[in-house]
Amino acid sequence: MKISVVIPVFNKAPYLRACLDSVFAQTCQPSEIIAVDDASTDESAGILRSIGDPRLRVLSLEKNLGPGGAAQCGMDAASGEYILRVDADDIMFPDRFAVQVALLDAYPSVGACSGHVQLMSEPDAIYRVPLEDEDCKARLLFGVALNQQVTAYRRSVLVRHDVRFRDDWPRYGEDWMQHLLLAGVTRFKNLDRPLAYYRTGTNNISQGRDRVADLRSLYRHVFDHFGVSLAEDQLDVHLYGIKCFPARMTPRSVQLFRSWLNELEAMNKERGLFDQAALQRQLDKVWNELLYYLPQHGFGPVVQYLKTGANLDRARLYYLLASVMGTMLPGRK
Repeated sequence: MKISVVIPVFNKAPYLRACLDSVFAQTCQPSEIIAVDDASTDESAGILRSIGDPRLRVLSLEKNLGPGGAAQCGMDAASGEYILRVDADDIMFPDRFAVQVALLDAYPSVGACSGHVQLMSEPDAIYRVPLEDEDCKARLLFGVALNQQVTAYRRSVLVRHDVRFRDDWPRYGEDWMQHLLLAGVTRFKNLDRPLAYYRTGTNNISQGRDRVADLRSLYRHVFDHFGVSLAEDQLDVHLYGIKCFPARMTPRSVQLFRSWLNELEAMNKERGLFDQAALQRQLDKVWNELLYYLPQHGFGPVVQYLKTGANLDRARLYYLLASVMGTMLPGRK
């Protein structure tokens, strides 16, 4: 059996049929489809039971376990060589399964792969992930290595190393924690193309949550995993790397962030946690991207950024000039 598809389902009735249709329409057909109804309170269970395809198995949970727990139930029941994760409100590109199976077939050392996802609400907006193993792993200091909703796993890697979603993990960011475990036992590789249309909105688990509190907790877990003791002020400064600002940025904030990135670079040279070139690419990326968020905090942080060290290519220079001119227009501050 080659492909097992696992679909955690919780209150996705309005979108579930379209998702399943995109699974059934794949150019590379799965051997089994395991939908895990995570104690839904809408019509999701009825929709799943109405599907006549014999490959579809529905597991019904008595209590809600969250996306990680539900996914793990499905993964435990899977028997395919490859396990492909699908989110119940997304729509797969028709060749998603085919290109991921081809990748895993071609790279036996790769235990997990994904690709980019395209937002349904914004056709030009794409959530991207790093492509090569070293860059994926360096990315783990700031975010996920794989887009979970289009991840494909080599089941033998998960079983051999007992990599699982754990019951004591929070329900938000559980994919990040799983990636930390996977990074220690296998290689990653991502496709440089979108694999699914990703739905955002009130149906997402992140909606209505305290993002700063969630990220503080997650980053504490990440740095503990790598054996790095993080002070509270360092934790808040690190949040700037994903454009999360617990307070308004100041010139001093910019200085602290630059110093923190330098400290991470020096720490890695000493401890060898990540490929040094890959980490440097990641640090350069978060530093360069910070510029796009500074004008909203006033001129002071922008000036400090330029003084601290800015690599202004044409696009970044144009953005900066446009932002400055925008604040000078009548009615703008």
